[in-house]
Amino acid sequence: MLLKPISLVCVWVFTLLIAVGCSNLTPTFTPAPTILSVVATRASSTPTPPNVVKFGTLSNSGGSVTMDAQLLDFQINQPLVIEIAMNTHSVELADEMTKVSILRDDSGNEYKPTAWEGAGPGGHHREGKLKFAAMTTQPKYIELVIKDLAKVAERSFRWELR
Repeated sequence: MLLKPISLVCVWVFTLLIAVGCSNLTPTFTPAPTILSVVATRASSTPTPPNVVKFGTLSNSGGSVTMDAQLLDFQINQPLVIEIAMNTHSVELADEMTKVSILRDDSGNEYKPTAWEGAGPGGHHREGKLKFAAMTTQPKYIELVIKDLAKVAERSFRWELR
């Protein structure tokens, strides 16, 4: 009696295998994802000419005004450009930037701006560029001084050049 159930199971498995083999279903094959090798390379650095220096942004807060200044670059015999941003929520920013700004070097020389390119007087948010004539020598540092803006006698931004 024991043989009968085992032989029934064998017949059933054999029949199932034949049915699967004769069906029109084809198994699908999904290839494993391809792993690409990654090689880290360092970007080639272009050397900066010896008389060009890049600078970060300097900040000064006082009289309810925050002022940011960034010297964009310094090259001997090239005009200087300093980017300025002023923000406040309580004071009118009505000053003429060419009249309240001066640039000093380590020798005590003072340079007046040649132009202000940016937002005109008024409002609570102003941005623009102060432009200065080219320097013919390499100072140790330059210092932008803004006088009497928002009742602050003097704001100073100093960049070391060597």
